[in-house]
Amino acid sequence: MTTESKAAGSGNEALCPLCGETNACGVRSAQVCWCASATIPADLTALVPDAAKQNACICQACVRLYSQNPTVFKARCRQ
Repeated sequence: MTTESKAAGSGNEALCPLCGETNACGVRSAQVCWCASATIPADLTALVPDAAKQNACICQACVRLYSQNPTVFKARCRQ
């Protein structure tokens, strides 16, 4: 996982900008998105590359992994 991942510059809003996996964003669906009830740490959103900010959602897995251990998550993002 890197901030230079395949999603970072892809322009694909269906991919997480941090890991490149599907983000399961439901903002455009008839159902409420999973993130509506989630707490997304500001320090995690700060890791999103500028080109992807306001364009692609972070996936549940990245939110969970970051919440479990921010230091390890940040180190993996820099690899």
